[in-house]
Amino acid sequence: MKKIILTLFIIPFYLNGFGATFNIVNVGLTYSPATLTINEGDDVTFTLNSSFHNALEVSLATYNADGIDPLAGGFSVPFGGGSVPSSLLPAGIHYYVCSNHVTLGMKGIIIVQSVSKVPEIQTQNDLLIYPSPAKENITVQFNSTTTIPLEIKLFNLQGRLVDVLFPKTEFLGLLLRTFSLNKATSAGVYVVQLTTGDNTSYKRIIVM
Repeated sequence: MKKIILTLFIIPFYLNGFGATFNIVNVGLTYSPATLTINEGDDVTFTLNSSFHNALEVSLATYNADGIDPLAGGFSVPFGGGSVPSSLLPAGIHYYVCSNHVTLGMKGIIIVQSVSKVPEIQTQNDLLIYPSPAKENITVQFNSTTTIPLEIKLFNLQGRLVDVLFPKTEFLGLLLRTFSLNKATSAGVYVVQLTTGDNTSYKRIIVM
């Protein structure tokens, strides 16, 4: 099976300090985009068209409780907007709220993907993994027209094996199966590895 190797060309730029800048704006009492996915080394600028809106990073528990207790070491964007440097956006999930309007649902999420832990992505056009973000389960769809040894594993971004979703098995046909994520005990970005003989594919998923 032919492999398509997509090298993460942004790594040299990241290592040299040339990250991208992403913008978050407010649309009424919402942030847009409400969920933003970026890479390590990227910056985020908040453009808030009202002096009544800010962006305060909080813990997941505070976020879920519609609270405004700031996260120690987290970012704090003043009313009217401002920039968040990459130094305050390490890999992981960052939750933030508007301290004036959190009880009205003005909350957002920034997902920062590591680019240093998974230096190469190999993908296969017939591999689908959804949903992402996921909560309790993911569905893997894969089709093989020949009999192959198939194995699916779940890793965290530090390269540690979290779970063997599908033990190595001789496989032929369409795989459409839902797998539990109960061993992914913390929210974050994970990597699904699908191995078919000598070919290996990786796909990132987000677990909430």
